[in-house]
Amino acid sequence: MNIISKYKSTILLFVLSSLWALHFSLVKLVEADNNPFSILVPLLLILCFLFFIVLKINNQTFKFTLRKSLFFIIAGIFAYVIPLYVEFLVAPKIDAGILVLIVSSVPVFTLLIVWLFRLLSINLKLILGTLSGIVGVSLIMFGNSNNTLNIWAILALIVPLSYSFDAIFMEKFWPSKLNTFQVAFGECIASLILIIFLNFLLGTSIDEYTYWLKLESFWWLSIVTFIEIALFFYILKNNGAVFINLGSYLVMPAGFIWGFIIFGETFTVIKFVSTVFIIGSIFFFVSQDYKIKNTPIE
Repeated sequence: MNIISKYKSTILLFVLSSLWALHFSLVKLVEADNNPFSILVPLLLILCFLFFIVLKINNQTFKFTLRKSLFFIIAGIFAYVIPLYVEFLVAPKIDAGILVLIVSSVPVFTLLIVWLFRLLSINLKLILGTLSGIVGVSLIMFGNSNNTLNIWAILALIVPLSYSFDAIFMEKFWPSKLNTFQVAFGECIASLILIIFLNFLLGTSIDEYTYWLKLESFWWLSIVTFIEIALFFYILKNNGAVFINLGSYLVMPAGFIWGFIIFGETFTVIKFVSTVFIIGSIFFFVSQDYKIKNTPIE
């Protein structure tokens, strides 16, 4: 049973990584860098609606207490507001492979954060797994002369940092008696309210919201993001922040596949070698439990 459970988690991690890679390609396709906040309103509205339908069907609606609302606001800022804004801002300005590469650094940020706050004990396998992933990432970064880092790529580092804070915060303070979709819905609602307020301050017009509804790529992005978030929460709840962040390493090989399918990109020797190191890093982690002690919010 333990073996089956381990394989299930690993398979779901591969699926999540594939969707995550596709997500960044779709973010680049919609080209929302002029006003990223405008696309977030219809996107989050659709996600909130889908999560609400799931809760309603399963009779799992819940009340928003003050403490839970505060949790959702903080988590929403790091899970939706900050990373999605930055993704839409930088995606049209840098190569899709570079963006995927940068997001692959999530586990490194996670390990630094948990170590600084003494939330997790660092051991040899954890270090070796991280170093293996870093080698793979570095091979891509310095082995591809066509891609050079610029100010937009540096700004994109905010994305993995934000996701790392979100994963650790949620695992540490996950509200008691709330399941995956309940937390996803609460976080999404809090983010939507914040984004609407920010758009009000920016004077965003209704036409700017409805424009995105006309794009096929926007609807694909919405569907992929919904499935991606649901999987993210499920794996986070059952396997922990460090395990799920390993999916960031797998995003790169998945990104190469999507790059070939969508953009006709080639798979070079450097990409192959880096993929070996990146996938190899996961085997330093799957046999261990790295869950952070939960202090649930009532």
